[in-house]
Amino acid sequence: MQARGFSWQLLPVHRFAVVAVLAVLVCLCAPERSAGTYLVFAIDVCWTCGSDFQGTWEGKDYGVPLLAEKLEQYGLKGTFLVSPLCPHDLTETMFSNLRFLVSRGHDVELHPHTDSIDFSRLLFTMYSIEERRKILWTAIDNIKRAGAPSPIVHRAGAWAIDWETLKLLPEFGIVMDSSIFPQDSRCQVPLPENLVNKFVKIGGVYQLPITLIRRIPFIGYAGMTSLDIDRTIWEEQEEALKQIADHDLPVATYYLHFWSLYHYISSPIPYVPDKVTGPNEGNIRKLDNFLKLVTSDKRFKVVTARELWQLFQKNPREFQGPSFVPYTGMWLTYLKAWKYFVGHSILNKIVAIAPIAFIVGLLTAVAYLLRMRRPQRRG
Repeated sequence: MQARGFSWQLLPVHRFAVVAVLAVLVCLCAPERSAGTYLVFAIDVCWTCGSDFQGTWEGKDYGVPLLAEKLEQYGLKGTFLVSPLCPHDLTETMFSNLRFLVSRGHDVELHPHTDSIDFSRLLFTMYSIEERRKILWTAIDNIKRAGAPSPIVHRAGAWAIDWETLKLLPEFGIVMDSSIFPQDSRCQVPLPENLVNKFVKIGGVYQLPITLIRRIPFIGYAGMTSLDIDRTIWEEQEEALKQIADHDLPVATYYLHFWSLYHYISSPIPYVPDKVTGPNEGNIRKLDNFLKLVTSDKRFKVVTARELWQLFQKNPREFQGPSFVPYTGMWLTYLKAWKYFVGHSILNKIVAIAPIAFIVGLLTAVAYLLRMRRPQRRG
């Protein structure tokens, strides 16, 4: 009887030990959640061969130099995805511009635009596989000649990515791509919705995600846009950042162009710089607000794409996370339509005016029906 009683007294201890062991196993086997969000400033420099790289207006630069300066004010570095391809007579300008970024310590990665090679074939996907190999070799060699390390990240010019290109990239030491953008028909690689905003391997390379936000529910990619300084208003960006941080999204990117901080008129002549017409004060304010938010909120860790890859190699489990898409909602979509009413696409005008037109039409119809129901006076 004593032995029997002794075993019953130890039973709760046994149970505790079993639970503890199971808890340890779960912790070891479960994916490690990201302790915050790694954020990359991904800046497309589609044209490195002209003075519009600087974007000078009244003696001040509003192009790449101002973007670099803004980041550096907060102690940050950006990932500049550059096109290192130019007509022969503009090559020295290209090297000078690339060396500027190298001298400032920013991350220089690959974004080849083939219109500078052959204006009749604007997209990389229009070239044969052997031609693509030669273009990639030339572009990477030019980046190295400018003093930057060999690139490890690729973004297709004009979103023109296909499976053949993805398969080529590892031959050149490219480990990450950032080209799959479902909203653009030139992107020929599909992205299942359950992989949106995830750092995953597709076609032999990891995708540095183009962070998407959802404006309108239930209609898939048609209701989404990118976290892009030009495509979104500040209120949308602020709401998206809040949700990204709240949901511990492991990786996010903020998308800019080299011309995002100035207004310009496109040149009608190939290879002639665009005409700068003044600073884009709205986008400058958005960038200032964005920088203040992500540097004050400790849940964000701003890194370059190259630093991100180094972190991933050390701890890949930290990059596993949900396929979360921030929802900014109908009201902010409507607000954006009004803020972009002038100087943007006609779709903004339709979205802005449609609710007002609907209400006016409805009130007019109600007034007409009430008038028809009034009894007519006898003469």
